[in-house]
Amino acid sequence: MIEANRLAWEAHARLHEASQLPRLLEGFEDPAFTTLDAIETAVYDGIGVDGRRVLQPCCNNGRELLSVVRLGAAGGVGIDLAEGNLDAGRRLARAAGLQDVVRFVQGDVLEMPDDLGRFQLAIITVGALGWLPDLRTLFAGIAARLDAGGRLFIYEMHPFLDMYEAETGTQLVHDYFAREPLAEASGPDYYQPDQVIDSPSYWFPHTLTDVIGGVLAAGLRLERFEEHPHDISMVYRPFEDLPVKPPLSYALVASRD
Repeated sequence: MIEANRLAWEAHARLHEASQLPRLLEGFEDPAFTTLDAIETAVYDGIGVDGRRVLQPCCNNGRELLSVVRLGAAGGVGIDLAEGNLDAGRRLARAAGLQDVVRFVQGDVLEMPDDLGRFQLAIITVGALGWLPDLRTLFAGIAARLDAGGRLFIYEMHPFLDMYEAETGTQLVHDYFAREPLAEASGPDYYQPDQVIDSPSYWFPHTLTDVIGGVLAAGLRLERFEEHPHDISMVYRPFEDLPVKPPLSYALVASRD
């Protein structure tokens, strides 16, 4: 299933090279450019990033990692399954002038290489956790690479969303506590819904208990947890218009003692 997901992400990366990468390359040529929203910026202002080395598992094209380095972090490492994503990240790093301090590594984040070094901050952003079958292994691997006082910041889609179909947000289709991965033979690209990715993929549902419990089981201390009514995925945007607001995203900060 992980190999199938890698192939699906390679297909997304090829599509995004034409549809998204030119805009980002132009953006990162501006020293003031960032892809961080107000929630992320406030969290980073609160925990401080100056001089920290940053680890981003499931980094996609690394735009968030580069944006955090722009805030004052010392550099870092992004890991992703898809070489297409990593190639885009390297190109963005060159556009930003950060190619000497940011490194992109191909691999399974559940089996992170031993030579990554030490970090003071790890970040997980939108849509990463659902591609992974085992959160406890992920969080344990992150905790093992964090220095004392290091922090993990997760800014993710709310697990509540996995219960619903995305097009209208009105129909319950899945049990919140389901454990079976959701298989798709093909599906729309999240940036361009009219473009279909004809490659099988698997989405692993996780509850908030899985996330928070996994963080605590890794020996990290919960510092901050907030739920938000805005969509950060671009997939469940119709939910923002519902008269009764569901939770759509959350922000979590945990630290290593």
